[in-house]
Amino acid sequence: MARFEYSVFTKASPALAWLVFSDMHRWNSFANVYGQINWVDGNPWEAGSRLQIELLRPVNATIDHVITTCVPGKKVGWIDHAIGVAMAQWVTFEERALEGTRIHTWGEIVHSGIKIGGHTVEELVASFTRTWYESFRIACDQLVLPGGAGPGSSFYATQ
Repeated sequence: MARFEYSVFTKASPALAWLVFSDMHRWNSFANVYGQINWVDGNPWEAGSRLQIELLRPVNATIDHVITTCVPGKKVGWIDHAIGVAMAQWVTFEERALEGTRIHTWGEIVHSGIKIGGHTVEELVASFTRTWYESFRIACDQLVLPGGAGPGSSFYATQ
């Protein structure tokens, strides 16, 4: 079993960071690896609900993403299964007075030692996590910094 963790800080409030995070239509702008993403069971972001995520890169796969806990704007956790890999992951949204929000993710990966494109699962997860969360942070910051899109902007209206 391998463990990973990563944190980013954004000027956005936990509520705004959650709004951006929970909008799966934005995910390809954080890491361009997704095909179709659909809720297949339950209400979105409720414990027990299932999301099916088509992964296009670095390998074609379908991820079964089961929400285990969710308190919007505070925390969310899930279990993923795909191509012989299981992963439990959590994300917290911690308000920092006068600073914004710390978004912290961590998880544990279990697999049989497979490699994908010559890379270990741990290497791919670390690279993906860094790319996704840094892009997510930038998107959140753009919504609160001068010149960024905000609620009511054409960016929000088209999403």
